[in-house]
Amino acid sequence: MRPGLDQLEARTQAFASDCLDLGALVDAVTGMRVVGQQLARAALSVGANHRAMRRARSLREFAAKLQVVNEEADECVYWLELVTRRPTAPPTAQALLQEACELRAIFAKARATTRVKLASRSHGG
Repeated sequence: MRPGLDQLEARTQAFASDCLDLGALVDAVTGMRVVGQQLARAALSVGANHRAMRRARSLREFAAKLQVVNEEADECVYWLELVTRRPTAPPTAQALLQEACELRAIFAKARATTRVKLASRSHGG
């Protein structure tokens, strides 16, 4: 396949795995169980939908999956911001927040590029 995309797929998978670990720690904190669960769901969705996006059969399908990845990455940022605000936040939370922000930026840029491609195709370009 393509090395850069393979690396990004591995990165999203590692991110999901690390968020599962953090979610398990957060679950143990009173009142934070739902946050850990939501973070885990969103992080798993980033990886799974990125993988599906890579296997899209058309540019439109690619764009739709990319939108989901972008939204889920943004949701991860939200949940991780909540976790890092807690005085009892595990040390890994800040690093995962940074990774979520980087992934969100990568996918936002890809989304913008894809929108341009879609627009040029719909205008005969």
